[in-house]
Amino acid sequence: MKKTLYNYLFCFFGMLTFSYAQEGKLKKAEENFNNHSYALAIKSYEELIAKGYTSDVIYKNLGDANFNNGDYVKAAEWYEKLFALKSDAIGAEYYFRYAQSLKSTEAYKKSDTYMRKFQKMKATDSRAQKFSENSDYLEQIRSKTKRFTLKKISVNSKNSEFAPSVYQGNLVFASARDTGLLVNNIHKWTNSAYLNLYQADSTNEEGTFKTPEVFSKTLNSKTHESSTAFTKEGTTVYFTRNNSKDGNFVEDEAGLSRLKIYSATLENGIWGSVTELPFNSNEYSTAHPSLSADEKTLYFASDMSPSFGASDIFKVTLNEDGTFGTPENLGNTINTEARETFPFIAESGDLYFSSDGHPGLGGLDVYTVSAKTGAISNVGVPINSKEDDFSIILNEEKLNGYFASNRAGGMGDDDIYAFSFEKIEEEPEEIVSKINGSIIDKVTGEQLPYGKVTVYDYANNNLFEINADAKGEFFSPIEFPSKKYRFVAEVEGYNDETVYLITPMDTVDETLEELKFIIPMEKGDKSSVIGADLVEILKLKTIFFNTNSSYLNPDAYPELDKVVAYMEAHPKARVEVGSHSDSRDSDRYNLWLSDRRAKSTVSYIISMGISESRITGTGYGETLLVNKCDNDVPCTEEEHALNRRSEFIVFQN
Repeated sequence: MKKTLYNYLFCFFGMLTFSYAQEGKLKKAEENFNNHSYALAIKSYEELIAKGYTSDVIYKNLGDANFNNGDYVKAAEWYEKLFALKSDAIGAEYYFRYAQSLKSTEAYKKSDTYMRKFQKMKATDSRAQKFSENSDYLEQIRSKTKRFTLKKISVNSKNSEFAPSVYQGNLVFASARDTGLLVNNIHKWTNSAYLNLYQADSTNEEGTFKTPEVFSKTLNSKTHESSTAFTKEGTTVYFTRNNSKDGNFVEDEAGLSRLKIYSATLENGIWGSVTELPFNSNEYSTAHPSLSADEKTLYFASDMSPSFGASDIFKVTLNEDGTFGTPENLGNTINTEARETFPFIAESGDLYFSSDGHPGLGGLDVYTVSAKTGAISNVGVPINSKEDDFSIILNEEKLNGYFASNRAGGMGDDDIYAFSFEKIEEEPEEIVSKINGSIIDKVTGEQLPYGKVTVYDYANNNLFEINADAKGEFFSPIEFPSKKYRFVAEVEGYNDETVYLITPMDTVDETLEELKFIIPMEKGDKSSVIGADLVEILKLKTIFFNTNSSYLNPDAYPELDKVVAYMEAHPKARVEVGSHSDSRDSDRYNLWLSDRRAKSTVSYIISMGISESRITGTGYGETLLVNKCDNDVPCTEEEHALNRRSEFIVFQN
């Protein structure tokens, strides 16, 4: 606290000695940051710091400006200074950003430490959950067979090149090279020239191209263009461009010119009829289109609603009459609270995308989603590095492709690399198999048609959904060995039912597909749902405890009576009480205290006539905090009190 106060006083009195010019520079730096002119903001903030001006806001903005510009090493430096202030204004997202930035310095152990702190602050965040499930992510990534062989190509410049695509055997890509053709063609976000589309014709020698030329004078404008996707006939292109009118940026209320996807058609050798796609908006971005093999589905990145993070992967149907369906978010198994972007859908249906929300080596990493199993995996090195790796495309027949990266050793900010790769044979039976499931009426044994089964892993990640057929039967892929699954079945007129499966440790039993995996369901309403928290269902007020106490507050009794009434109305329901503490005192003591609180809560419910076989309690200590109040983080008494709570989870109905 003294150090925080000292820094506050230093900043306050230090400001009094600055000239009006310095005050104006601070205001200008903040304006540049808020207007996303990050390159200018960085320069101004660094000049102020050189003169002795420091604050948590400046460190945050410097860290964020460098993070948004992809300079994670510099971002890590400024975030480190931010955390050294020990300010109580540091939110959970900065723990994640610092952890992510540290990976680019290869400080993976320190990164993991901050991810664990982030996990304690935001246990329900999918990034925290994925980190928890893959604590050995580095070993997993590094143990992958190096399927890919990289090669530098001649199209790159000292500026940024990325978003490759192949058109008529030639390479089309986005570049920020300054041609000198446009006046004031500088983007203040990065202090680089605006992006335009270029084409480099292949010389038919592997990795060599002719000098890049402007792809289309009619498509390039005074705004950004990038990310092309061509139809197989080569007469239609989908591409990304800033929202603009008459060649000028159109900004939203926040001062952002959003990205939009456009289409254009080739007529008499000239690209024209530029058309904005109907699901674009001035209020959110759509970008980076990719066409499925049958050209019936367009995949893209967007922050439209509903989105989980900064950008998500979506898909939309292309109808035969030329219209579009409703965009569909690919869900929180793929999308996180961070960035998922640059989707590419291969001929096989496997989806590739870049993300900094899944466990990776640093910056954006490339991931793939299996079309057969839905499993997500990091493609590993050498495609991925400690920097940004993104905009991958590949040809599964020719076993080659391209991607972009800002790793060391390139010519510019982002460079395009070519690669070849080895084909993966069909996954052996001992790794992936499937089971034959059936949904039945628990009383009559009658099979229930057209139910929906959602498959989760034990960390509550939604892996995929399956629809049962007219006989109530379904097939589900599963992995070996020792994988844990949770199946939740839904049928109209029946309570949701959950069953669990742990695959054997040994090799796959070939008879497993013949095994009838039965989900018995009971008629009734859906008020008793496996995994539901009665706090939400019954709209309970939080059950609080006094500091260092396991005694219930009197105002908790009416809330616990609601739980009792629920269990009386659902005589087969079983409930687990989860009790939690704040972060003060030792971790061991908090586990002990929360266990006593769980037992105190359970004892009251039993005293009201509920069988002790139907109610259990578990203490979680400070492992699942609901706010930033981790060890050594200054918090008010009210903030600490939010962590001293109980939850009521239905685990049988």
